[in-house]
Parts: sequence; structure tokens; C-alpha cells
Amino acid sequence: MALYLPQPILPLLDRAFGTNPAVTGLTMTAGLLGFAVAGLLPEGDDPARTLRRAMWLILAASLVAALSPAFGVLLSARAAQGVGVGLLVAGGLADIARNHPASLGGRLTGSLIGGTAIGGLLSRLTGYTALWLGWRAAFAIGGVLALAFLSFALNRLSRTAMDTGGIRGGQPPGGRGVPVGLVVAGLGILFVNIAVFDLLPYRLAGPPFHLPTALADLVYLAFVPALVTAGLAGRAIDRFGARSVVMATVVLGIACLLLGLLPSLFAAAIMATGSISGAVALHTGHSGAAATHGRVAVGRYLTAYYVGGALDAPLIASAYQAWGWTGAVLPLCGAWAAVGLLAFLSPASSWRRETPPGAAPPRPVPSAP
Repeated sequence: MALYLPQPILPLLDRAFGTNPAVTGLTMTAGLLGFAVAGLLPEGDDPARTLRRAMWLILAASLVAALSPAFGVLLSARAAQGVGVGLLVAGGLADIARNHPASLGGRLTGSLIGGTAIGGLLSRLTGYTALWLGWRAAFAIGGVLALAFLSFALNRLSRTAMDTGGIRGGQPPGGRGVPVGLVVAGLGILFVNIAVFDLLPYRLAGPPFHLPTALADLVYLAFVPALVTAGLAGRAIDRFGARSVVMATVVLGIACLLLGLLPSLFAAAIMATGSISGAVALHTGHSGAAATHGRVAVGRYLTAYYVGGALDAPLIASAYQAWGWTGAVLPLCGAWAAVGLLAFLSPASSWRRETPPGAAPPRPVPSAP
């Protein structure tokens, strides 16, 4: 409810602070980099307390953003929002591997990633309230809604934890070191998705389409099928394994990207849908695999994931200006090909949780009260 809120109201922020679009876009970059920093922060001895502190940090940062007297203050508030969201996501992913059966890891991770996708969509919708109430009210509303949703979720989590002995910290069963391949792959996943949605409006506004902005914005409807992709990917991971799902997703995703080279609106729609759905599936596979190696591995993977997203704008914009649409799309195909190659070359132990000999089997997940 916080990270992507400014995206639809960047023109309003241009006028409010007298900045140009390149500078105003830093409000998105600040949030992503804040998320990346959160991945490097320690969880502490009490994971539940860390999650609650992250919730209050998001609320406080949202209110500071709403009251920002200067653009620099807004950037600082956005970075703090990113840190809070990052701590929540990293803590949630680590909790799945520590406290739930490995046989349910894929679908639980998929549910969490799907929840973040829904939150991103609701965050953008909340941003549109600025068209009627002003951008300050939009940030305040986003903070209050985040508090409401997170309070409900964390209270439910704490009630469930009382039945299972609390939210445990430390390593998951069989947790090992941080696999470098998983972390490096994280750089290329969000990078491709953000690049596609940064460039598609320019593609659709130019030849041969010449669509008005209102119609070009319909490309964001591609986020709707992605809301269920994470759950489907999670179930596939539980059945076939994360590495197999990642490699299959890479092949299908690259095919969708290449289809987008055709001068067809249908091809552009397939490209957009394949980009967001592929990124969600890849993120589910990699974040779940990282979680089996412990909270530190999750944090480093998420740091790489969001740093990759933040690096997209300058790199792909330069490629688009220099070589056009084809020159921008082909490097994106290369980025996802590298993700698939890393999965193919990595050892199988990087992708599954191993229970040490003699360790007690994990407890079943209790039903919700």
C-alpha cells in the first residue's frame, strides 16, 4: 500500500515541487533503494517485534511524505517506506522456511508474493485519489490503509504463532550459506519487468500505434492475471521443483518479449502480460529458494532484486534512445536468459530445503482460528 503509490501521480509532484520528470522519478527509485537496504539489515532476536516496528515505520514515513515541505524530505520519507516494506517481505519469506513444512513452501511463498502484487495494485489505485484530494492526502490515506491491513495480518499471525510456539528466529532446518547464483539472478528479474512497463507507453504512443495516453495506460491491465500467477507458480514449484519452474518460465518469458517486437497491439499485450507474470513466477521461485538458506540469504536476494529494478531506468532508456525498440528488447531477453542459465548451472541443493539427519519433521500448519 506504500511502495508504488506515487507512480500514477508523478505529474502532480512535478507541479508541486517544480521538478522535471527525471528528478520526480527519484521518488520511485528512493522507495526501491530503501527496500534494497532493508535486505541488508539484521532481523534481530524477535522477528515478530521487527515486523511490528516495520509497520509503524511505514505509517510514520507515509505521514512525513504527506507533510513534506521540500522534495528532499519526500525522498527521505520514500526511502523509509521502502525500508519498512522490505523488512516485512523479508521477514515473511524467512518465516515460511523456518516455521512451515517444506512441502508447502512453494504455495505459501506464492501466496505471499501474490499478496505483494495485490498490494502494489491497490497502492497505485490509492495514488489516484490524489486527482480529487491532492497528493498529500493520497500519501496519508496510503499510510492509514497500510496500518489497517498490516495490523490485521500481524494480529492473525501472532494468534497462529501462539498455537505453534511463537514465531521462531534463526536459520530454517538445513539452512546453509548464501548461494551467489540466487543473489546474482535477482538483479535481472525485476529489471526486465520494470523496463517493459517503462518503455511500452513510449512504444504505444509512437509509430505504428500512435495511441493516446488514456488508451496506452490500459497496458497496466496486464497486472490483473499476474495476481494469480504467484499462486500457480507456487503450486508448480511444490510439484516440479523451483529450478524446473524457473527455467520453464524463462523460456516462455523470452518468447513473450520477442513477440513484442512485432508491430501488433496483440503482441504488445502478450509481451506485457508475459513480462509481469514471468517476473512474479521467477520471484516466487528465487525468493522461496533463498528463504531455505535463512534470513540473510533472503535479505541479500531482495537487495539484488530491487537494485536491479532501480538500475533499469538509466540503462534501458539509454539503449532505447540509441538503438530503438529492438535494441532495448534484446538486452532484456539476455537478462532473463542469464537468469535461466544461472538456474541451470546451480547445484540442486541451492533450490531445496534439506532436513539434517535426525531432525524432527516440521509441524503441520495449523488451521486459522
